[in-house]
Amino acid sequence: MSSAYDAANALPSNFDIGGLSNAFNNPTQVFRMLDKNNDGRVTKQDLAQLLEQFGVNGMAAKVLSSYLFKQLDANNNGTIEPSDLIHANGILQNLFKMKQSGGGY
Repeated sequence: MSSAYDAANALPSNFDIGGLSNAFNNPTQVFRMLDKNNDGRVTKQDLAQLLEQFGVNGMAAKVLSSYLFKQLDANNNGTIEPSDLIHANGILQNLFKMKQSGGGY
C-alpha cells in the first residue's frame, strides 16, 4: 500500500495540479469520465487511466492511484462512488504541497 510520501514522490515535477484539480471540482463529471463502461463503479485501474491523461505514467500512476483509491474509497467496498470524489481535490493539493516541500517528513 502506498504512503502519502510515496504518492507525493510519484507526482512528476512538471505535474499540472491545476488541470487535475479543475477536473475534480465537479465530482459527478469526473465520475462519468472515470466510469468508462458505465457500470456505476470506478476501480483503481480507472483512476490510474485518468492520472495517465494528466501525465502521470507507469509505476508513478500505479503508486498514486493506489494511494488515492485508498483515501477515496470511504466505505472500503473496492470501488469509488461519486460522493467519494468530493475530497479528491484536497488530497491532491496536500500531496502536491508535500512534493514541493521535499516530502514533508
